[in-house]
Amino acid sequence: MVIFRLAFCLFIFTSSLWAADAGKPNIIVILADDLGYGSLHCYGGERLQTPAIDRLAREGRRFTNAYAPGSVCSPTRYAVMTGRYLWRTRYSDGVGLGAADPCVIENSRLTLGSLAQGQGYRTAAIGKWHLGLGAAAKTDWNAPLSPGPLQVGFDYFFGMAANVNNRPDAYIENDQILDRTPGQLVAIEGRGKDQKTVGVSPVRQPDQVMTRLTEKAVQWIGDNRDHPFFLYYAPNAVHEPVTPSAKFTGSPFGKYGDFIQELDGSVGQILAALEKHQMLSNTLIIFTSDNGGALNVHLEESMVALKAGLAINGPFRDGKGSVWEGGFREPFIVRWPGRVPGGTTSDDLICLSDLLASVAGILKAPLPADNAEDSFDVSASWFGDTGGKPPRDHVLLQAEFAAEYAIRQGPWKLIERSPQPGFHSPSKEIEKRILERRKKWPDHNQLFNLPDDVAEAKDVSGGHPEIAERLAKLLKEERAKGATRY
Repeated sequence: MVIFRLAFCLFIFTSSLWAADAGKPNIIVILADDLGYGSLHCYGGERLQTPAIDRLAREGRRFTNAYAPGSVCSPTRYAVMTGRYLWRTRYSDGVGLGAADPCVIENSRLTLGSLAQGQGYRTAAIGKWHLGLGAAAKTDWNAPLSPGPLQVGFDYFFGMAANVNNRPDAYIENDQILDRTPGQLVAIEGRGKDQKTVGVSPVRQPDQVMTRLTEKAVQWIGDNRDHPFFLYYAPNAVHEPVTPSAKFTGSPFGKYGDFIQELDGSVGQILAALEKHQMLSNTLIIFTSDNGGALNVHLEESMVALKAGLAINGPFRDGKGSVWEGGFREPFIVRWPGRVPGGTTSDDLICLSDLLASVAGILKAPLPADNAEDSFDVSASWFGDTGGKPPRDHVLLQAEFAAEYAIRQGPWKLIERSPQPGFHSPSKEIEKRILERRKKWPDHNQLFNLPDDVAEAKDVSGGHPEIAERLAKLLKEERAKGATRY
């Protein structure tokens, strides 16, 4: 027994040194929520105070052609986690997962978490999950929330099932609702704005969520400082409700700007924790967002920010949920001292689905067959050594509820309009909305030259029919491949 314990202790000790000895870093992926391209100082928001994220850009590499594969939350989160487009799953016609939907990731599918686990990393997901929990058609909040993060690659989970404005108003730790009221079942009562969570006390307060998530992330980093670790940190900022904590006030863009600055403050605390434990130099940090900012007349805070001069999505057209660039083009920053050249910018085409293959490449971990179908190892672009030939040639884009597809290749972007793709939804309300939107579509596919027309104001398909035809064919072929990697 003594020999076994000595051997076990030696294994733990050598494992804690393994990542550094092998040149394999700690890894942190920070996926902000609804943060538009222009919503950081280093991406053009000059009057915003985002010193922590600006530091990532100053000490790392900033990308200008990074795309989310979906213009709403769940499709991008699924692609980040699995390297696969969500429309290849049973959710092909409806891309928005609800808080009570079952887990969409198959237990057998490789994820960022399980990849890191297989390489000896300790893993955590902290923040917004939004990929479903449990196996039932509707989640039972009183039962273990399984399958969930713990079954798809994470040793620890703390956060929310979905958005802060989705019930239940409770935190989840691992596979259990926290702060249960003794002797009472967790339930959601009422409808619409009158909904409330019962069976939880105290209920989750929106303006304290960022504080709680940051504290958990910092604590987990400290608790795991003696081991190689992978942290997937998914803060709720700046998704509605826009509820910055009282500590963050005074932005020239109102509460929306305050919330952006709270997000930056959270990143700053993570950097401070890494510095405290002398891990900053051996930690690969990736910062990005799941989709563009929400330009919604019902979201008063974003309207205030726009009127005050904040270009939420930079120079791009529209935002979250749309097929236009403002829905997909994301801030994307990679920092890893000694490997990623500091203070540099890249216009290479990359997609957030590329994270899985890129991390696998860095860790020299093989990808199993029939996994990461839509993921490319673009780490050469991160390191600035592509030799003039970026790893990714094109990217497929899906707008809200599968109503619209687009493809980007080189300077060109084609939006599919004809023939109209099929659509079936269990929600008659959603189907009606999509069909009404389609009535406004032109009767032909639209083509845009993005370097010449960043705002997608001029359809040039008539002047370049051969390019429009080629991209339409490519888009159709790639979609037809299903779960086959192209």
